[in-house]
Amino acid sequence: MSLQDEKAAALTEILAVTGEPVVWQGQTYQALVTDNPLSLELALGGFVAKGDCTMKIPRAAFTDEKPKIGDPIQFQETDYRITRVTDHPQYPMLVLVAEPKE
Repeated sequence: MSLQDEKAAALTEILAVTGEPVVWQGQTYQALVTDNPLSLELALGGFVAKGDCTMKIPRAAFTDEKPKIGDPIQFQETDYRITRVTDHPQYPMLVLVAEPKE
């Protein structure tokens, strides 16, 4: 077993205990999610909630299609839109940056 495989297996075990559920395309994934600092910004017509959060999901959790920019994703019953995706082959996690949907 390679070092990358060992990291991925250990990460899966950690997420089973400490991960938080995120929902993408009706499927629930265990993820590491950053604190979600929401702030209100003045926009046309009133205030809008702003605040990016980062969601890290094991790459192995996805069999076919992976999340992409613009896809909706849900965390703690709040709808987000993915604004950035990092999928590095040497890293066992898919890193998603998302912002609250307006």
